[in-house]
Amino acid sequence: MTSPNTPQRHPMPSPDTIVTHTLPNGLRIYVYENPTVPAVVVDGALPFGSVYEPPELNGLAALTAAMLRRGTRTHSFDTLNETLDALGASIELTGGRHALDIYIQCLSEDLSYMLELTAQMLREPRFPPDEFERLKQQTLTRIQERYNDTRAMAFLAFRRLLYGDHPYGRPVTGEKDTVSRVTLEHVRAFYRQHLTPQGGQLVIVGDVRAEAVIQRVTEVLGDWHGPNLDTSLPPVERPKAMRAAHIPMEDKSQTDIVLGWLSLPRNHPDWTPLVVANTLWGQFGMGGRIGDRVREKEGMAYYAYSTLEGNFAPGMWAAAAGVAPENVTQTISILLEEARRLREEPVTADELEEVQSFLVGSLPVRLETNEGLASVIGDMAWYNLGLDYLLTYEARVRNVTAADIQRVAHMYMDPDNYVLATAGPQAEVTPVQEAQVP
Repeated sequence: MTSPNTPQRHPMPSPDTIVTHTLPNGLRIYVYENPTVPAVVVDGALPFGSVYEPPELNGLAALTAAMLRRGTRTHSFDTLNETLDALGASIELTGGRHALDIYIQCLSEDLSYMLELTAQMLREPRFPPDEFERLKQQTLTRIQERYNDTRAMAFLAFRRLLYGDHPYGRPVTGEKDTVSRVTLEHVRAFYRQHLTPQGGQLVIVGDVRAEAVIQRVTEVLGDWHGPNLDTSLPPVERPKAMRAAHIPMEDKSQTDIVLGWLSLPRNHPDWTPLVVANTLWGQFGMGGRIGDRVREKEGMAYYAYSTLEGNFAPGMWAAAAGVAPENVTQTISILLEEARRLREEPVTADELEEVQSFLVGSLPVRLETNEGLASVIGDMAWYNLGLDYLLTYEARVRNVTAADIQRVAHMYMDPDNYVLATAGPQAEVTPVQEAQVP
């Protein structure tokens, strides 16, 4: 018999448990009822981001998104904050690379009002001049802080080298010179020309009834229409030769290294084998093989790990490490040695099983909260992975073989042709082009 105190597990999100509806304006709604606690999370995305802004105004989309939260026709910024604080709720609007990300967290009884407030932010933003100047200055301050962060600068240089002039090569928050150019008129124009419900989505998870939620979204957003946005992207060209740069930051005691390659779009069939390979290479335990070798055995790194990014266009697959300047050359050599090992030596059955079990076992942890559920369902919808994605997840991970890992390593990881960025004091490293901090 189940005890009254035993937590009730929700069924796995699937086509049978996710209620879907598309409004005439193209906004897709996904509702997952989870009555375990009287709370709800909304995780939304509208096609609106830095990929659509002109390079000379890099950071415009992020500023515009933040300004939507700075007041509506009927509510000032202070009034919005006071209202949300009184309810213990939150509404966040953030500009990303491809999307305006919408996040709402509240009690179930307050969801109707939260949806109304969010609709006002999207449809009737106030754009107060004083808040724009304050936000712009805060953004410039954060950019200046980034210029003093060796890890941030290494990743920034790596992305520029990897993508060149492609929109993926620019930081979402912009640069000092580009943000300085943005005016309130730019923000207003970008909002009018780009924000649209068409192609967007709202994922609602919590103690709600799907029919009632869909009706409420229809009431506040159903008659909203925006421009027809061209969401096509220029092609990403894979680097044909090694690209490298060093960002000199002489007042620092640490050098940060980012070394890697282009990966895949998120919905590519090789994504799961690449996730398993990346977990093995630099994620499992204390940083996978990279962390074990560079950090634990050699004791040379403050941190060492790998990261895998997927988006609508190819993302990046990279290793990152923070080391003392005198250890840069040896660390780079080890990262490349571990890349060759992944390509040339079949992973053992025990190591593969450990990594697969880790990936399978960590999924339920991600699904324990409304926030985690909404995030996973949102990815499934945004990247068109299929609403049965979680039902087949374990089988896909378990079906990855040692040969699959070698195959994707050979295809997407070339230790003789890579992109390398370092940031920190000058050190004896592989000769690279020196780049100035913007």
